[in-house]
Amino acid sequence: MAWPLNTPLLLLTVLMMALAGIASVQSGTAVSGGVHAADLNDKSVQRALDFAISEYNKDSKEESYSRPRQVMAAQKQIVGGVNYFFNVKFARTTCTKSQPNLDNCPFNDQPDLKEEEFCSFQIYEVPWEDKISMVSYKCRKV
Repeated sequence: MAWPLNTPLLLLTVLMMALAGIASVQSGTAVSGGVHAADLNDKSVQRALDFAISEYNKDSKEESYSRPRQVMAAQKQIVGGVNYFFNVKFARTTCTKSQPNLDNCPFNDQPDLKEEEFCSFQIYEVPWEDKISMVSYKCRKV
């Protein structure tokens, strides 16, 4: 007969967990497993975005450096580390990849070199192990 006495306790526990989950979503704290908007001013988000930009330029066969014209979306997901998802519009600059200080390079306005690309990235980081990797990315001409 102990089972009926445990049922209200179990229901109360489930209710408390559900209310805690709702409160964390409303307060803006990340819920494990959920995908949420990421703050581009956050240092960890910026580090992941910089990594995506660097990998994009390494893989590019272009001699010119490209940099984001616009970050369309940034999201993160807490898992056994952190997944970051970015949608970025890239444009070519007037700088070659060998030049220093590439972040301030002006965009190339010459009509034949004015190409833009839209890319979606997934970056996985395990900060406590100092590991970061590109899970996937896809780009298309705009």
